Amino acid sequence: MLDSLLRRQLDGPLTAVAAWLGARKVRALALTLSAFLCRAVAMLDIGHRNYLLGLGLLAVAGAFDLLDGPLARREGAAPLGAYLDHVLSLIAAAGIAFAFALAEPDRALAAMFLMLGLVARTAALTGAPTAGLLVGKTELFLAFAVACVFPAWFSIVAYLVGIACFVAAGSRVAAIVAERP
Repeated sequence: MLDSLLRRQLDGPLTAVAAWLGARKVRALALTLSAFLCRAVAMLDIGHRNYLLGLGLLAVAGAFDLLDGPLARREGAAPLGAYLDHVLSLIAAAGIAFAFALAEPDRALAAMFLMLGLVARTAALTGAPTAGLLVGKTELFLAFAVACVFPAWFSIVAYLVGIACFVAAGSRVAAIVAERP
């Protein structure tokens, strides 16, 4: 929901930074992979209860994520980059939930609920446009940021985001059903 708004607000600066990066031969795929690497290291930090360090890495990954799209459009990149971005983002989101469960095993049920919600949301949206998505990358970042700053709130955050993911999946399925004769 917030992804498209954020991109619209930052379109000019992102395009300028993408042009600067492109002139230095930085590839969009490198940013996509760097974002995933930052998230993977954030998982390790969160799993070891280094929540603020994990949050910092998630923020860096988010910056890479904001830039890989404009850079890919500038390159005329193939669909592979968008596909990898989608797959790696889902793996990372589930991995971050898992990391919170590793840090505090009492959170495992909430983490699993969130992971199931993410899978349901992704499955329902496969091949569909993501505009107006109820739970996008921005919402996930904000949820994980709250959980990193207030780790004791992780379960509440996970259940709320998980519910939002199920609502998004149900809405998408209902819309598809309504379109069919």
